Amino acid sequence: MGIIRRLILLFYVLIVLAALVICAGVCLQLIPVNVWQKELDYILGRHETLAALAGMFVASFILLGAVFSRSGGKGLSAASGDIHLEIGKPGEVKVTVPAIVSVIERAAITVNGVREVQAVVYRQDGAMPIKVRLTITLAQGFSAPRVSEATSAAIDDALRTTLELENVPLEIKVDEVTHAIIERDKRVV
Repeated sequence: MGIIRRLILLFYVLIVLAALVICAGVCLQLIPVNVWQKELDYILGRHETLAALAGMFVASFILLGAVFSRSGGKGLSAASGDIHLEIGKPGEVKVTVPAIVSVIERAAITVNGVREVQAVVYRQDGAMPIKVRLTITLAQGFSAPRVSEATSAAIDDALRTTLELENVPLEIKVDEVTHAIIERDKRVV
């Protein structure tokens, strides 16, 4: 929920709370009948009352839309720290997120047609603890579906052999198509 919807919710809740306190005062007869009837007649005769009701109506629809809207992340949060891979007889096996990203990026960059790779690992609930979103720069003259399929196979193989993770959900997005070979720093292995 964004900051604007939170502010709308704040004012909406404050107005509803004030109305509830006034209603409780009337029901408990803390506010005399002649006082609240005169005030109610005055309030109902004003044009500002219609504007306030229209504002509450719009705020209600905005908040109702926030309730039923789907977030782009689908409940995923970018992972950091360690990911638990196995808990069993030998103990607990953890792998850091940068190590997982490194395995994924090294596997993806070996695919013919991939120039640059950027991976983000997300935590998720269920049997598979992670989901991967991969952004690649595609070389000109290569088919995006074929390169994406080869990249997916290379990453699946690397994760299976290195971390014994199978069927990791993978989302590949082609960010750019380039014809130039991008200069990279030499990596010492």
